[in-house]
Amino acid sequence: EEHEYRAAWPAALLLVLPRPAETAIGFARWVVQRVFTESVHPPTGRRLRLPFVWMVDDLLVAFYRLERPAAGRGRRARRALTDRGFLEAFLAVQRHPDICGIAVAGFLRDRGLSLFVAADWVLDRSIALQKVALLNLVVLAELGVEYCASLRKSEDLALCYDVSQRRGGHVLKAQGYCYRALHLDRG
Repeated sequence: EEHEYRAAWPAALLLVLPRPAETAIGFARWVVQRVFTESVHPPTGRRLRLPFVWMVDDLLVAFYRLERPAAGRGRRARRALTDRGFLEAFLAVQRHPDICGIAVAGFLRDRGLSLFVAADWVLDRSIALQKVALLNLVVLAELGVEYCASLRKSEDLALCYDVSQRRGGHVLKAQGYCYRALHLDRG
């Protein structure tokens, strides 16, 4: 599938797995986490790292904003975020007042019941984050938590579980936004 990605995003930096059919997604995410946490510029010895990085699967198809009814009672309404929908949702998470102390943040996945959620934000009460997550690489390094390189699926859930088991580890779930994603056995 590499040629299709390069055709669609010719200027993008792509991580191509050495053995696509045999390498787990956990490995790709672990490599990205390590590269942006521990890189060193050889001539200067200067450490190069990012404080945050988004991990996003390519199977996300839409983001929605979950809005409360005008009367404040009843089920929420799902408003499709067109145009800059991903940007709006991502920035909402990045602007959360406690984001610098959160190890992993992500979104509610819409599987038909998202209209019934009550809280816009859930802190440390759900590790069910998958397909799209904001990693605080500084906090993850302090906690000593990394992706499991050998996992073929549920790598985000495993990371969130590890975070939840560490003192000071926090997982934030944005429920004022939700996403839909395709589910494929390949790719």
